[in-house]
Formats: sequence, C-alpha cells, structure tokens
Amino acid sequence: MTGLECFLDGFQLIRRPGLRRYFIVPCLINAVVLTLLVVLSYSHFDDWVAIIVAWFPDWMSALYWLVWGISLIVLLVLILFVFTFVANIIASPFNAILSIKVEQALTGSAPVSTVSPWLILPRSVARELGKLRYILPRLLGLLLITIIPVINTVAPFLWVLFGAWMMSIQYADYAADNNDVSFRELQSRMRARRFDALMFGLPAYLLLTVPVVNLILMPIGVAGGTRFWVERLR
Repeated sequence: MTGLECFLDGFQLIRRPGLRRYFIVPCLINAVVLTLLVVLSYSHFDDWVAIIVAWFPDWMSALYWLVWGISLIVLLVLILFVFTFVANIIASPFNAILSIKVEQALTGSAPVSTVSPWLILPRSVARELGKLRYILPRLLGLLLITIIPVINTVAPFLWVLFGAWMMSIQYADYAADNNDVSFRELQSRMRARRFDALMFGLPAYLLLTVPVVNLILMPIGVAGGTRFWVERLR
C-alpha cells in the first residue's frame, strides 16, 4: 500500500470490531485540549498577532495587512502544532495501546516489545519529548524563513512539507516505539520512503485544519500510521 492508502485505511481500521473502543479516549482528549486552546487563543489572539507583527522591520509598516496576514498564518500553524503536541502527550499511552491492537489485527501477533501496555506511560511521554527536540529547531528555522523578505515567498510551501513530514513521523512512531525501534532509526527508515511518508502526512496535516474532523484525526492517524509501519517500515 502507498502512504496515502495507509492513511485512508485508518478510517476503516478504527471501525473494526475490537478496535472501536480504543478510539473513544483519544477523541475525548482531543476535544478537551482543542476547546481549552481555542478559548485561550480567542482571549489573547490580537496580542499574539501584535507580537509577531513587531518582528517585521518598520519599513514594512506600509504593507501592514500583508504582514498581519503572514502573522495570522504563522500563529494558526503554531496553534495547530501546540494542539497536536499537547494532545499527543496526554493521549500517548492510549495511542500506544491502540497501535498495539491495530498491529495485532493486521499481522496476527503483538509487537516485539516486552514492555506491558499498562506500564508504557513514562516511555511514551519521553518519546513525545524526544520528538519535540526534533521539531523545535526546524520549526524555528521555518519561522525565520517566514519573516525574511523575498525568501518568505517559499514559506507556505515549506510549511506544508514540514507539516506533512511531522504528521507522518508522529503517527508512525507509536508502532516503531512498540517494536523497540529508536526514533533515530525510524527517521532513517522514513527517509528511505520519503515520498510515501509525505503522501501519508499531507492529508493528515490538511485535515488538522478542518473542524470536527480534527477531533477524530488522532486515532485515525495512529491506526493509519501503524498500517504504514507494517506495510512500508517494518
């Protein structure tokens, strides 16, 4: 299966008997985190945009609306990444269990890890923090590109590629972790399947912006990412 087919198969996998019950908790966590983030963002949105606008040089004040638009896009992307990261931190043990059950359904056997699913919380959280260390330098580099005149014309394209890559890594990593594959090794395997990885992550990244759909995206991504692991990375 291609990366895109693996992602789309996530919609089917979570509807299988025996897997549906593992779909509920991540959705509830998504709903709570997104609601809190929207309330917080609404109350501070103008202040945050003003801070980002202040990054731009004074000579660009004549292009205020263009600067404001770029700032708005940057802020929305940052909110999406914060939402994804926080929700994944909280839901990581449940996502790990869902990935285990999906891999069992696909292959007929459990992952090779000897760690009990119910003792997986510390390792899952540590893995999420490791992904944050991977993401932050690249995110800061993209922010820098976004505010540099001329160069920032390619920023929207780079944001989409970055988002697609992050989504594919995020959702394939649960199965990799369950099989005791390091995050560095996962990156290496995904670089060997770069196009498939981007085709998996692109619809996930785009659907992240769709209301209601983004509430159920996490378990769908985990199920599809486990399929991607089984088909292309294992």
